[in-house]
Amino acid sequence: MPEVPRAATSSESDSEEQSPAWLIIAVGLMVARWLLPAESTTSGATLWLVGGWLLLAATWTLSRLRGHTIAPLRLDRIDLAVTLLVAPQLVSAVSLIVTSDGNARAAVNMGCEWVALLVSFVLLRRWLRERTSFQGVVHVALGVAIAISILGIWQHHFGYGQAIADFDRLETELATAKRTGNASAVRRLQSELTIAGIPLDGPARQLWERRLRDSREPYGLFALANTLGGLLAPVLLFGIAVWLPAARRSWQRCWWRGWPSTQLVLFLAGLLLMAYCLLLTKSRTAWVGFAAGGMVLVGNNLWQWLRERPRRAVLAASGPLLLVTTALMTGGIDREVLTEAPKSLTYRIEYWQGTLGVILARPLVGTGPGNFRQHYLAHKLEGSSEEIADPHNFILEATATGGVLGLAGLGACIILLANARHLRDNEPVDTPLANTDEPTGVALPGGIVGFVLALAPGWILGGSLDFRLLGVLAGFVMTWMCLPAVALDRQTLRRATLAAMIVLLVHLSGAGGFSRPALMQLLLLMAIGWCGQTSRNDRAGTSIDTAELQPARLAAVGCGLLFVLVAVFGLLPAVRQSTAEQNATHSLLGGRPANAARLWQDSQQADRFDPTPPRRLAQLRINQALSDSTNDELLDQAIRAATDAGRRDPHNWATAHDLARAYRLRWQIRHDESDREGMTHWGTTAVDRYPSNPRLHAWLAESFAEIGQGQTAADHARTTLRLHRLLEKRGHVDKLLSNKHLEQIRALVTSPATVTP
Repeated sequence: MPEVPRAATSSESDSEEQSPAWLIIAVGLMVARWLLPAESTTSGATLWLVGGWLLLAATWTLSRLRGHTIAPLRLDRIDLAVTLLVAPQLVSAVSLIVTSDGNARAAVNMGCEWVALLVSFVLLRRWLRERTSFQGVVHVALGVAIAISILGIWQHHFGYGQAIADFDRLETELATAKRTGNASAVRRLQSELTIAGIPLDGPARQLWERRLRDSREPYGLFALANTLGGLLAPVLLFGIAVWLPAARRSWQRCWWRGWPSTQLVLFLAGLLLMAYCLLLTKSRTAWVGFAAGGMVLVGNNLWQWLRERPRRAVLAASGPLLLVTTALMTGGIDREVLTEAPKSLTYRIEYWQGTLGVILARPLVGTGPGNFRQHYLAHKLEGSSEEIADPHNFILEATATGGVLGLAGLGACIILLANARHLRDNEPVDTPLANTDEPTGVALPGGIVGFVLALAPGWILGGSLDFRLLGVLAGFVMTWMCLPAVALDRQTLRRATLAAMIVLLVHLSGAGGFSRPALMQLLLLMAIGWCGQTSRNDRAGTSIDTAELQPARLAAVGCGLLFVLVAVFGLLPAVRQSTAEQNATHSLLGGRPANAARLWQDSQQADRFDPTPPRRLAQLRINQALSDSTNDELLDQAIRAATDAGRRDPHNWATAHDLARAYRLRWQIRHDESDREGMTHWGTTAVDRYPSNPRLHAWLAESFAEIGQGQTAADHARTTLRLHRLLEKRGHVDKLLSNKHLEQIRALVTSPATVTP
């Protein structure tokens, strides 16, 4: 068989595979994950990062094949472990898309995110072969986490107060504009509220305002404080693992030499800020995970330290006590954090019970990624309020979204990673720390690239720059200067990364995050440090069989093809959808509903998967019909749009309710038997998909009373009152009915034969 005339030397191989440019781009893509809302992945807001990973993989693979100088890419059982974790999610997504049994747009978006996680893991394992390279990347994570912690502390002490003051100002101006009849001012202020993500009315508005006024938990650049806690806890523990040997080295020197001790003190201050912000998040799961990871990190050395260095142990314990005292004095945490822990656990158990119902209903391939909530609401316990998007447990989430294949893949992944005891460097395990063994400086440019990437979408799309990101960037650069120039020996590094993984796994056992790439990216990064990186190309310098290059060629073509598919079927529809939604919202607030309807229709035709455009169009037409009860053509359009939305998202209760509303309004005009049947069918379907919602039962009770079915109306009215009392007792005010509405429902119970006009 013919052979390639020239083979790569070892130096050529290393320089080609580990060029700083590859690592800088990869670190930039990873850092951008931590600077964007992790909860926005289902909507496709971060698909451009997926495209970046695929393009990077395709380009790197092609560069390896240039001139046939580098041996083909070889995967091992560690790569197989992560593949087994990702594959069931992709199988479930493909099954959902082929059978049209769910929201295909959400499945496509989340499937692409899982592919990016796998690709990033494979690439980073090959570019982080040296311990110094790996710890340089973790240093970036430390710098980002400390900078975000500073933002979180500002949010707690000042940000919420400023947000409340701005909201009250807008509310006062809006009330004044409505009272004086200034329509242009009303539209302008409503537009400002909408752009800020503030619901204009309804239960969503009540819940949003309640959270604003009652919460003080920092959330950083995410949407939830729990996500911020999940990021900070493992990075903080790894930072402590770095600080301890750095402090040991500094104590061996003279304190009056200046810079080393000053740098160490500044780094310790950064860790204390991170720990304080972690306390402020009130993320109990992150706290418990940190404690569990801390026990793994300390290991058997705890009692030895207490016996041999009691003063240092007391000094180390004083730091956490000081932080807790400060948080208590400033109101950052209170006794309710502990006293309400059983209530929080009760909520989690309710989530898990509902999730078990989902798993039993769809055991084979699950709900599909991004489709959990639609199925969960049909099994949600009556006393539970939150319409969760994930089960708040990574094992249940893997099973619910991927079926038994997801559970098997997760189990196989954990087993393979847990047994990855081989260390592939030639360096002895007990290599002491050396002054020259410092984290690589390539990671710093990569971190800055990540900030540039995170800022780019707002700048490219003509939006305003996020000044929070600029502040975090400044904090990151300053923090980087304070990080100690020390790398851990291999044994300590493995223990630190294992402890960080334990932190995340414990956190993910009681909080959401398994489907959020920001946390999963961090978990896989720590897995690289635990498992050991791939070995160097031991075939460099030998002739390479051209047949062995075929898998590498296929990998390059595959990554390129995936990039094109993600761009065409994921990224472009997401950009069109986001643009259409913004323009339609501005048109509605500007008093141009016809233009908004046209935008939704165009978006509906452009993307055959996304249920949002037809759902928005149906709701717009229904609202127009409510103000013009004689125009039944609007209702015809609403029914067509809602039917299309139901086809695209067949398990969503809101779509069924929109159809029921449209049929009811058209029945009131035409009194057609088919409209009456459509109203009762889709109204009952909406209740079946969300049986614990008292508002749906109330609406259905009124509808049955309107068509003369008094007994059925009374039954649903009783259910409404029972659910209302239960939710009121549990304190879930966002689901309660108004007093006026309750009186109408009580009337249906006492006089079931009465027909509502």
